[in-house]
Amino acid sequence: MSRTDVNQLNTPMTTSNASTSVKLFRLNKSHVLGVCTACCIITGFVQQGFAQDATLTGVWTYSRDAKEQAQRYEAIDRATQGMNGLTRGRARETLRAKTTPLSTIRLTDEGDRVTFSGQNRRVTFTTDGSSTRVNSERGAATIRAQRQNGKLIVKSQAQNGVQTAVYSISEDGMRLILDTSVLGGKLKEPVRYRTTYHRAESR
Repeated sequence: MSRTDVNQLNTPMTTSNASTSVKLFRLNKSHVLGVCTACCIITGFVQQGFAQDATLTGVWTYSRDAKEQAQRYEAIDRATQGMNGLTRGRARETLRAKTTPLSTIRLTDEGDRVTFSGQNRRVTFTTDGSSTRVNSERGAATIRAQRQNGKLIVKSQAQNGVQTAVYSISEDGMRLILDTSVLGGKLKEPVRYRTTYHRAESR
């Protein structure tokens, strides 16, 4: 997620399911390439060396890994390769902005539900696979989350695209790893990338 104009967070949204009604703030620009309106949420790849029972609860800061950024840019370039020159340039710029990680995120893991907070964005969803509807004046999306092999998998489905995020915790509980996949619009293949966060020290 970006702090640029492409990803300013200032339009209030609401989410609801059978037991939840919370506020979410959507992106300032519309889904140019079908990137979903929900928060940065994402299919994972089964990895070794992750804690199976570690809690997601905590404040997490972006590691600003140059290698991860380069791999994200490469994934965007591959997914937009088939577009014409003008469209391709704009698409790459938009995707780079939209997928720029938040500098800090806060997660509250209560087992059957998780709350995600970052900058002006906040959303709560259940983890039993049931849907949470995200509504705004620009459209709607459906969020579904469930746990699998010690990971939290969150999928956001909108009319023009789907975004899937997998949250994993390292064995020492100090790193949060997000594996992200975005597909929609005219993308020829999913944009897949990894983002690493470090647990903030307690004060």
